[in-house]
Amino acid sequence: MSIKPETIIEALIISAPEPITTSRLAKVAGVEREKVFGIVKNLNEEYRKSGRSFEIREVAGGYAVYVLPDFAPWIQEILGRDRGLHLTRAMFETLAIIAIKQPITKPMIDKIRTVNSSAPIMQLLKQGLITIAGRQHSPGKPFLYRTTHKFLKVFGLKSAQDIPSFEELQKMFEGEDFSYE
Repeated sequence: MSIKPETIIEALIISAPEPITTSRLAKVAGVEREKVFGIVKNLNEEYRKSGRSFEIREVAGGYAVYVLPDFAPWIQEILGRDRGLHLTRAMFETLAIIAIKQPITKPMIDKIRTVNSSAPIMQLLKQGLITIAGRQHSPGKPFLYRTTHKFLKVFGLKSAQDIPSFEELQKMFEGEDFSYE
């Protein structure tokens, strides 16, 4: 029995605990790097045609399997509603500022939020959504914060370049009324 590279790539992506890079897929499956893109595209087309509940997405610098949003209620039911990411309003605001302005210091985050951001920064560090990216060369040498690989994975982004700018977010949500619990 001869196993096709497409089947190998599919098995690798499905079994990988983290997104797997194009280069790694190509090397292990024995195909050119450029061919991986087409194989993933064809697999997703097959999944859509057959009504599958998942797709392969390019996230955090690699490929991973994601369940389609339509199936979220059943997934939440089986996994439990408390298994998701928990962000307080302060954490969400702080994370958004870091994502858009990165790398950024705590004093700048505090200035934008107009409150002390120590607690949300500590919680975001503990959850692995942000990391210390060095120190700013200014008085006091404050830490610089940036988002992590986990942040990209959680929010389904390919890279930090996919994070919308503040202006893009404003346009997207013009007229929307958001409330936090």
